[in-house]
Amino acid sequence: MSRNSYTISWLYGEFRIARFYKGELAEQWQADGLVEDREQFLRTLIEAGRHLDLSARGEVTLVHEHDLHSHDYLEVPAMKKRDLEKYLLRRVEQDKPFAEDAAWCFHEANHGDGKQGVLLHLLPRYLVEETVSACADVGLAPKRYVPLTEIVSDYLPTAGVEPTDLLVVLACFEQRTEIIVALGDGEALFVRELNYGAHEDTVERLITDVNRTVRYTRQQLRRQVDTAWIMGHPPWTIVERLRQALDVPVHFDADAADPYFWSVWATRLSGRLSANFISVFAQKNITQDVMRRAGVWCTAALVVLAVCMTLFSTGLVSHRAEQIRQINYRTDAARQSIDDLELALQAGKTKQQHLQRLRATSYNLPSLMMLHLSYLTPDDVTLTEVEIQQDGEGWLVDLRGIVGGDMRHGARVLAGFEQQLQQPPWDVAVTQSFRSTWMEQFNQGRLDDGGGLGFSIAGEIR
Repeated sequence: MSRNSYTISWLYGEFRIARFYKGELAEQWQADGLVEDREQFLRTLIEAGRHLDLSARGEVTLVHEHDLHSHDYLEVPAMKKRDLEKYLLRRVEQDKPFAEDAAWCFHEANHGDGKQGVLLHLLPRYLVEETVSACADVGLAPKRYVPLTEIVSDYLPTAGVEPTDLLVVLACFEQRTEIIVALGDGEALFVRELNYGAHEDTVERLITDVNRTVRYTRQQLRRQVDTAWIMGHPPWTIVERLRQALDVPVHFDADAADPYFWSVWATRLSGRLSANFISVFAQKNITQDVMRRAGVWCTAALVVLAVCMTLFSTGLVSHRAEQIRQINYRTDAARQSIDDLELALQAGKTKQQHLQRLRATSYNLPSLMMLHLSYLTPDDVTLTEVEIQQDGEGWLVDLRGIVGGDMRHGARVLAGFEQQLQQPPWDVAVTQSFRSTWMEQFNQGRLDDGGGLGFSIAGEIR
């Protein structure tokens, strides 16, 4: 077994790699720009080989996040792991949001209030295949391929927080921000991804989205959020703004501000993880791989034995030195063939049946709609209150907020907003338009667009 091991963090395009020798950090390197596809990933690995030693080969752990990743919580009844995987297999293929085959893994989640479920991680299968193939091309053998939540889950119990504390974790990157709601014992409950990083021009949006997540968490779990935990390396001015504006105390984790934090911490992950794209994606081939490797070694042993017997039977004992050289030569050739075959087997481990993606059940509809509203809401509209209540077999939706600009501009913006709500996937039947809100304000003499026009939109989802 190689004494070298590697970790790669490829998080929303940010690429960093570290080499460890006998478990100790030996060297590390990061790409100058964003790495966005397989070709760039392979070129970056080749470039990394010019700055640190990849020639020794070894196992590699990948921490990967991509815009096509999804992380959904599904509440499920207690069942055996085999039955759970069969259930997920049916759902992933049915509900996946992309046309390509899906790769998946999951983390069993416990909300601490008797609710059992799974946090399902899903991404297109070709991303796993291409990433694993690129690693194999430079002699690295992926052992673990995990989402960001696995690092957070493993790290939080060591960070000095109470196991029962409820945290809203902000993982900040250059182009994206990931919000992970988790308990202090590392149990990740649900995930929200924002399509922007933590910068001066996005701080107000970030404050709004984090406060929305805090309110949603309180509503769903019926308890207070203890801390907003900031990981990554946002500007210090952003941290101060968050401390002043968020509804909960803010803690900035200085240890997690190291750019190599994610890749270094990945070395501490257990080898047996259900939230591992490699293990789930290739588990059906484990037995076949073992048998193939055993067959290769048996074949090599038979070759060596046959060479020895042939040399002995032909009476060439007097040429023992030459025989030994020939045996060593053939043995080295057989070992080289074994190494080449093992690389080919590692690259082929990505073949297997795929499981289906969890679409949130009706229990999860408020969560999905809250996430969708963050993209759907126009720039000139600020939502101050969102209420989603179940009503029989349907849901009642009540949106309140303020629209900027004059009345004519505001009417155009809100009319377009209502039209989008009435379209798939939500098909909201609007029962109270913003126009009726304005008419009511007009009749009461309160309609004034000097500081923004208040509005209310209500509807039903059936």
